[in-house]
Amino acid sequence: MKYLTGDLIERNISKRVFLSICIVGLSVALLDSLFTFLSQLSDLSDSYTVRDIFFYSLNSVPISVYEYLSFISLLGVLVGLGSLKEEGEIMASKALGKSDVLIFIASLRPTLVIILLALVFQETALPSISQKNEETRLIKQNNISYDDGYWYLSESSINFFKSTSDRENIEEVTIYELGDKKNIEKIISAKSANLINGEWILVDLFSRDFVDSEINESKSKIWKESPSDKDMKRLLSPKYLSILELRSVLKEEKLEFKLNSLELEFWRKVFYPITTILLIFLGASFIFGRVRDDTLGKRLLLGVLLAFSLNLVQSLLQSMAVVSFLTPFNAVLLPFLGIFLISLYLWKSRAT
Repeated sequence: MKYLTGDLIERNISKRVFLSICIVGLSVALLDSLFTFLSQLSDLSDSYTVRDIFFYSLNSVPISVYEYLSFISLLGVLVGLGSLKEEGEIMASKALGKSDVLIFIASLRPTLVIILLALVFQETALPSISQKNEETRLIKQNNISYDDGYWYLSESSINFFKSTSDRENIEEVTIYELGDKKNIEKIISAKSANLINGEWILVDLFSRDFVDSEINESKSKIWKESPSDKDMKRLLSPKYLSILELRSVLKEEKLEFKLNSLELEFWRKVFYPITTILLIFLGASFIFGRVRDDTLGKRLLLGVLLAFSLNLVQSLLQSMAVVSFLTPFNAVLLPFLGIFLISLYLWKSRAT
C-alpha cells in the first residue's frame, strides 16, 4: 500500500497537487462555460433561446475539461509544486531524504488517478454527451443543411437524416427508394425515427410514389433498410466515437478522406493520456530545472504560454494531416516528441 500512496511526506505532496489540479480545472470550466455562453448569444433566436444556450454551455463543461485536461494537469503541477517550493516544503522534503524523482512520482500519483477516470469517461459517457449536446444545438438553431446531415446507401435506397442527438433517435428522415434501373421510384419523409426493441420505427410519414402516382400518410412504419450499428459508427463524426469504436470503424472504412480524419482522432485519443503524463513531467521540470529560481508567478506564466503554444502547434499539425502529406500518426507524434525532448533537457539541466 505504501508503494501506491507513499509515506506521509509524499501524501502531502500528492494532496497539494490534487487540490491545485481541481482548482485549475474548476477555473477553466467556469471560464470556458462563460465564453461559450457569450459566443452563443449571437445565435439567439425564437427556437434557440437563452435557456438553450445556458444548458448547452453547462453540458459543454465535461467536454471542455477533458479536452484541456493535459494543460490543466500541467498548470496544476506548477501551482502545487510551486507553492510547496515557495513555502519551503520541497527543501524540507529533500532534507528528509526525498529526491527530485520521488517528489515527481508523488505529484504524478493523483494525476494518474484523474487520467484513468478521464479515460473511462471518454470510453463510456463522453462521446454520447458530446453528440447529444452538439446535435441538439444544431437542431435548435435550424442550422443543418443537406450538406451537413448524414447520408448512407442501403441495398435499394439512398437515405438521409438531418441529425441524431443519440444513437436511438434520428430527426427528419428522407428515404429515396430506387427501382431496378436505379431511378427514384418513391420518396418517404418522416419527422423522426426511434430505435425500439432493435428495430427502427419511422414516425409521422409522408410518402410520394412516382410509379403509382400516389401520396400517402401514416403515423408509423418499420424502417426495413434502417442504419445498422456499424452504419451509425461510420456516419457519425469521429469525435463522437470511443477509441474501441474508432478502431473497429478504421478496419472497415475504405474512403481515403474519411480514413485520415478517423486515424487522426484515433491516435489523438490514444496518445492523450501519455501526453498528459509528459506535460506533468514538463511542469515538474520547471520546479527542478533551470527555472527553479523563478517565482511561482513566472513559472505559471511560462506554463500558460507553453500550453497555448503547444495547443496551437497541435491544431496546425492536425489540420495539415487532413489535407497534406503529413500522416495522422506523425501529426500526433511530433508534439509528443517535442514535449519529451524539452522536458528531458530541463530535467538534465537541473544539476547545472
